[in-house]
Amino acid sequence: MRFQLIENNPQFPNDGETYWWWDTDRPAKDGQPFMAVECYVGKNPNQFIRCENMRLLFTDQAEYYAVCWRCHSIYSHMQWSGSTRGGPKWRERAYAYLAAHEATKGWCQFCDPVFGNGGWLE
Repeated sequence: MRFQLIENNPQFPNDGETYWWWDTDRPAKDGQPFMAVECYVGKNPNQFIRCENMRLLFTDQAEYYAVCWRCHSIYSHMQWSGSTRGGPKWRERAYAYLAAHEATKGWCQFCDPVFGNGGWLE
């Protein structure tokens, strides 16, 4: 299993509303064995859905999400609501983010049952 529950660690307390899990696919750089992920009680991160061929969904040049093709299709007409300038090479940074997200996390930031935020409201 990719995610392992962190127990009896004061750095990652289980407060009754959330639990912390080690993401064994992502080594940490801060002395911890892996990256820690916080999830609400009742959600098991091992039930996330891995997506392939993800797409970027832009709010503006500086804010974007890695989403599955279905969420991109649903929400793409709502893109580009802001006017923040992302600076030079904003497009390259956005696609680098997408590649890293797909390789290390792999879930849709909108519809995933564990890590998704539910998308944008219409």
